[in-house]
Amino acid sequence: MNKSDLRRQVAELFIVRASGFNLDSQRLYPNLEESNSNLKRLLEEGVGGVILLGGTVKELEIRCHVLKKWSGKPLLLCADIEEGVGQRFYGGTKFIPPMGIAQIYKKDHNLAISIAEEIGYFTGKEAKNIGLNWLLAPVCDINNNSKNPVINLRAWGEEPETVKSLTCAFLRGVSRSKMLTCAKHFPGHGNSEVDSHLDLPEIQSDLSKLEKFELIPFKSLINQEVNSIMIGHLLLSKIDPIYPATLSKRVVTDLLRIKLKYDGLVVSDALVMNAISNKYSSGMSAVMAFDAGIDLIMMPKDIDEAIDSLTDAFYSEKISLERLYLSIERRKKQLDLISIENDSEKKELRNDDIKNKFSLDVSRFSDSIIKNSIFVREESTIKAELNDINLVQIDNFDQISNKFFPALDLPKAVGFKNLIIHPLGISPWKKTNKRFLELELFGNSKILVQLFVRGKPFIGLDYHNDHWIDAIKNLEIEERLSGIIIYGCPYLYDKIKKNIHDSIPLAYSPSQIEEAQNQILTRILQSKIVKKEIDKTSGKEFTD
Repeated sequence: MNKSDLRRQVAELFIVRASGFNLDSQRLYPNLEESNSNLKRLLEEGVGGVILLGGTVKELEIRCHVLKKWSGKPLLLCADIEEGVGQRFYGGTKFIPPMGIAQIYKKDHNLAISIAEEIGYFTGKEAKNIGLNWLLAPVCDINNNSKNPVINLRAWGEEPETVKSLTCAFLRGVSRSKMLTCAKHFPGHGNSEVDSHLDLPEIQSDLSKLEKFELIPFKSLINQEVNSIMIGHLLLSKIDPIYPATLSKRVVTDLLRIKLKYDGLVVSDALVMNAISNKYSSGMSAVMAFDAGIDLIMMPKDIDEAIDSLTDAFYSEKISLERLYLSIERRKKQLDLISIENDSEKKELRNDDIKNKFSLDVSRFSDSIIKNSIFVREESTIKAELNDINLVQIDNFDQISNKFFPALDLPKAVGFKNLIIHPLGISPWKKTNKRFLELELFGNSKILVQLFVRGKPFIGLDYHNDHWIDAIKNLEIEERLSGIIIYGCPYLYDKIKKNIHDSIPLAYSPSQIEEAQNQILTRILQSKIVKKEIDKTSGKEFTD
């Protein structure tokens, strides 16, 4: 075989990042997302997968069609959709985070399992409708470390049995929609305090501990024939003290392939992440990952260098061609599973009435889950006095970019003045003690505190919000605390709940989306007044 033909085969095993928007100027992360000209070239040269983010669901439908045309062969089209299509693409449904389902599981196992399966089905079908064929979900990490900044609410629980039950249910749902699935981040990213996007986390567990805890969900999903498994960028120092799991034969081949007898697709996490790219070049990491036993290489920093280096490794027989053909066959096997669509399915995808009914069903289902997951303390009613302040902490301005953002609009409708705290804004904290608010800035007003807090990729140290415990306690002592609402982090909510008096209005939602805000605030702010005032405000804005 000549080197050019070999390179084309090797390219099939790479996944590149692209924007879901159609225009280069619309890319959200141009340093990570290939330009259209480069993307077209790479697909024509044989690259076999694209991971997408951004754009509307309608745009993505067009985008996927174009990508397939550029490729001219079966293509893996995937996204990190862990909480519904709306998590990555505008106009899609966004479900509550998996940890919210885990909280329902504590009260009602069967209800939570049923919800998890339906979320899997609806997510898979909605993703399929817009052209994707591979969900990079479920997260199988067990979040047994409350300080974990990156897994956190993305996990389906804090105990092996919970995560096993709910991820298996999610998998069953996705399988019904005929989409590919991915269990991640093997062998378990839950017990870390470092985000692998920023640095390499070290996991101290030995094999015995992993088998009793972290590996339990992965084993169950392997038994349920999960289509792929993603390896996490983790240093398991008691299994392989030298190489990260992504580049470790001991983890990928010895543990996953041989001990757990997994013969499906194995994919790396993005090699562009600092856990790998800080120490290894694109070429070196691609070769080492493949040599360790991985089939598909995700997002190397320099895609051409990575493909060329891996091609050279096969051409020089550093890695055998049999190993290349095995990975190509594994990829083909999974694509074949989802490529057979009967005529009725194709007709359904083109029928706008069926699509609209489906979207309505998904939206109603999402709203009903929120209702099951929120907590509002009994007798909690907040009344605004003149000049009272609605203090809202956010970490991302995208959260308030919508026309209607209930966390601001509903309190404003009943008399609160809005004040937003953001990492890039003016600090409201005392210079002498960062755990207390500079109350002089707020006059004599009472304060409603709404905190949007959750662990997620790249948040790093900004995830740690324990200073709010002292700040809120001080507001209570000063008789300045109107109420507290926390969206997202269950750990901060639990700590605050233990520290404030039962008479203080308190509410919590694992979800941060508008519907969750709306459901909580209409319960806690005397809903009749809220609805009346909002209707009046909306009408005025429209006519103005």
